[in-house]
Amino acid sequence: MKGKIRWNLNWYFCEGFDRDRVERASVEGMEPIHLPHQVRTLTYNCFSHDETQMISTYARKFSLSGEEAARRTVVEFDGVMTYFDLYVNGRLVGSHKGGYSRSRFEISSYVRAGGNTLYLMVDSNERGDIPPFGCVIDYLTFGGVYRDVNLYSLEDTFLTDVLFRYDMTGEDTAEVYPEFYVDNGGGAFTGEIACTVADREGRELACFRQTVSVESGRRSITLDRRKVGGIVRWDPENPQMYVVRAVLTREGRELDAIEDDIGFRTMECRASGMYVNGRRIVLVGMDRHQSYPYVGYSIGRRAQRADADLLRQYGMNTVRTSHYMQSQYFLDRCDEIGLMVFEEIPGWQHIGGEDFKQVVMEDVRSMIVTDFNHPGIFIWGVRLNESADDDELYTRTNALAHELDPSRATGGVRYLTNSHLLEDVYTMNDFCHAGGGGSGASSGGGKDLKQVLRYQQEVTGLPYKVPYLVTEYMGHTYPVKPFDNESLRDEHARRHAEILARSLMKTDSLGAIGWCAFDYNTHGDYGAGDKICYHGIFDMFRIPKYAAYVYRTQKSPEEEILMIPATGFARGEKALYGVMPFLVLTNCDYIEVFMYGKSLGCFFPSDKFFGLPHPPIEVDVDVDALWNAVWQDGKIVGYLDGRPVAEYCFLRDPHLDGFAVVQDDTLISSSEVDTARFEVSFVDQLGHPCVFYNGVIEVETEGDVEVIGPRFLAPVGGRVAFWVKSIPTGKDGTATVRVKAPALEYPPQEFTLHLRKD
Repeated sequence: MKGKIRWNLNWYFCEGFDRDRVERASVEGMEPIHLPHQVRTLTYNCFSHDETQMISTYARKFSLSGEEAARRTVVEFDGVMTYFDLYVNGRLVGSHKGGYSRSRFEISSYVRAGGNTLYLMVDSNERGDIPPFGCVIDYLTFGGVYRDVNLYSLEDTFLTDVLFRYDMTGEDTAEVYPEFYVDNGGGAFTGEIACTVADREGRELACFRQTVSVESGRRSITLDRRKVGGIVRWDPENPQMYVVRAVLTREGRELDAIEDDIGFRTMECRASGMYVNGRRIVLVGMDRHQSYPYVGYSIGRRAQRADADLLRQYGMNTVRTSHYMQSQYFLDRCDEIGLMVFEEIPGWQHIGGEDFKQVVMEDVRSMIVTDFNHPGIFIWGVRLNESADDDELYTRTNALAHELDPSRATGGVRYLTNSHLLEDVYTMNDFCHAGGGGSGASSGGGKDLKQVLRYQQEVTGLPYKVPYLVTEYMGHTYPVKPFDNESLRDEHARRHAEILARSLMKTDSLGAIGWCAFDYNTHGDYGAGDKICYHGIFDMFRIPKYAAYVYRTQKSPEEEILMIPATGFARGEKALYGVMPFLVLTNCDYIEVFMYGKSLGCFFPSDKFFGLPHPPIEVDVDVDALWNAVWQDGKIVGYLDGRPVAEYCFLRDPHLDGFAVVQDDTLISSSEVDTARFEVSFVDQLGHPCVFYNGVIEVETEGDVEVIGPRFLAPVGGRVAFWVKSIPTGKDGTATVRVKAPALEYPPQEFTLHLRKD
């Protein structure tokens, strides 16, 4: 649909809902807001999980010219949690169930020339008739209009969606047969669809036209097969993207146009693994919750894209959108950087009644139609996460998925063994690993189990091999806080390394996806008692734990050289008052360690993690007997091809010596609510984080920006991040962000943000 207006600015909000307000078209007493928006800002932790469960009202006033009011007007909601009724000029237009699915409403017969008022009655309660609710769930869904709202002014006939179908017929050729969804508000007619496929620099690969019969009402039209040549295939290592644009005309007059990004590739899920363009790829990834501190889901484009970049930077080639459909901005970025996606419908262990199941079916349809053209998506998750078998329901979800998209596999995430396989891929959450040696029982408290991942037939109960994917591991079996004792943080990294090593060696699996990327807020039924699940390899602020570097250090040293000791070199952290053993996470060939004023020798990758391209190096020598000797400065030197390429120094007397601030973004938009991230570390004399420092930072802003969440922030593991958001003015300008450390004598640090009108 052309003529899209991003409709995120100048809304009103209040708690509760008053039908009389709708009748009076009043916004009196309502708070002016911009979208995305959450019904209530939360603290970082220790809140009530019921705080965002409420009824609330959103309102927007708008004007239409006579010409605009005569056209077809459609409003589109990308995400409203959880249910809403839509009113325009006092009349009920319709409603929508589901907080993760896109919804559209035609409001042509409800609007008029001049002033209009739109209201949403938003129900953010956890309703038993809407997935994933009906029982307890291990995550919060918050509430509000947390994604974009868009407005369209359209001709009598318009294109709602395109499913760009194709079959690869050669290395660089494909037969394309796009399917267009058409909404014709008038009589049947004969028209034409002209379609072009071009690269992102505008160079055309193909241009073709076809005469089409457009019936009244909502129909789909699939074009005849056409050959397209000169294709560079989309691949995780070379994610080539193209742009398809189609124009619908009638007697030479343009009625509508639609445009989307696409990629050409083949993806096959076989019993022997995952094949992209015929090449086997072992899936290495993390599950992702889309929540952020203070504002839950309600954060915009830049932060969504940054999450995809972060996962790729840390060595992932796959992400699972646990446990629901996620932002288009996140999925777009996954396509652009080669991050493969397992997308699934909302659900968490519970299956409700018929009303609930009807929403499940609507979610399957919405997910596939909305996200069909993303080349990074390789599988549709059509079961409710970790639910019991329901052959009747899951036969229906699979049939619908295959009807809409025969080109992709289906999966269904389960934790039960011997579950009925109705999908194409048996997807399993495997939490069997409880520590296999490493520092094991002494530091982690886990059982000394050698089994890291189960054999697939032990799980499936089938006498033959099938396409098989582990969709969760670790997570709740070994949660770790950024400020935990070093032994716990070390063991966390060891267990991730053991599982990753085993997954990379398996020849009858697509790979494994870990639970999970980021810590997240949850209900009191789960988590650590403060409404946070510390299951991530990053904390909620997107700051890495040691385990994150297990994945990042598997990259080639030609891409970047890394050497991260999983220790703070403090004698009081481990049992027996020593620092041994400790891991060094690195892609160097070997390291040399200097302690107690001498070299302890060279250390090489550990065979405990055989299977990794760059196994961690374990340092374990009998020097802790010198526990009563004077502690001294030391260092680690990393070598590649016999040359020193990395160095890490540590001190006998590290102490707080200031704070460091990293500014991720310097230019943001003033035309929408855009965000910029800053990361703050309290550091010692060498710049290493002081993990256990518990001071406070203060953030001040000048100009058209404001802090998301509180102005005073405490570090988590010696570090913390914050986001500031632009106050939309539609003007160019600059703003200042000032970071202070109250009660300390360090000077404040100032940063400039440039604001630009898009």
